[in-house]
Amino acid sequence: MDYRNFDCEIADGCARLRLIGPGAPELGELCEEFVDLMLRLQEDNAVRVILIMDGDHTFELHHHLDGLSADRPAGGGFDTLSADDEVARRLVTLVGELDKPVVAATRGEVRDFGLGFYLAADIRLATGSATFAAGDMTSGLLPGWGLIHTLPRLMGPGRALDFLWSGRTLSAGDAFERGLVDRLVEDADWEQELDALVARLRCLPQPGVRLAKLGIQQAANLDMTTMLDFEWEAQQQCWASRETDEGLRAWQEGRAPELAAPVAPEEE
Repeated sequence: MDYRNFDCEIADGCARLRLIGPGAPELGELCEEFVDLMLRLQEDNAVRVILIMDGDHTFELHHHLDGLSADRPAGGGFDTLSADDEVARRLVTLVGELDKPVVAATRGEVRDFGLGFYLAADIRLATGSATFAAGDMTSGLLPGWGLIHTLPRLMGPGRALDFLWSGRTLSAGDAFERGLVDRLVEDADWEQELDALVARLRCLPQPGVRLAKLGIQQAANLDMTTMLDFEWEAQQQCWASRETDEGLRAWQEGRAPELAAPVAPEEE
């Protein structure tokens, strides 16, 4: 499949995706391409890390408010709104369910739907030049893309409401302080930091990566006893895996695990 909205380069265990294309992305097309691409990368055993970066475009995606506002007096528009919400559901859910680590990295504007897209990643990096804003609620519409769930968990309920209701644009420093950005990087160190993070992630045994992601996603909804049970069961799965076997052997021999080459899926 040819992609109009993404450029994908796979090398050294990492799939690097850049947002490309003429004009503002059309959400339906972007969704179909992203789903197709993610499913392909999930099945590609040579890919151990997925890095999503801004390229020709930043993480800036919007409702078509001109069309929605024009269609509403005639009783139309909600089908378009529903289609946009379905795009959000598919993309955010897919990123959360991927077994592989997903990193989002930006040096530009993260706005509206793009904020939900960016926050869906497991780890988020930005330079000091990045800015962050949710959709303008003066339209009367919710920001969508899971932000009502994500923002209070990152910022706290009061700050989340202040951010959404005020329409404020956060600087990269403010976004880092509030938990929207996990790592703030100097512009001069950008490529070096990305390469170092990717190199680290691709050398981690994947069963542990997958189960840690799953456990952390569930942690807020489970008590400590349940989480300890989860850890015990997950540890058994790690212990039985070939990649953990290589990780422990490498530890014993004082070297890095050799996991960069394609690895067959773990047997059930």
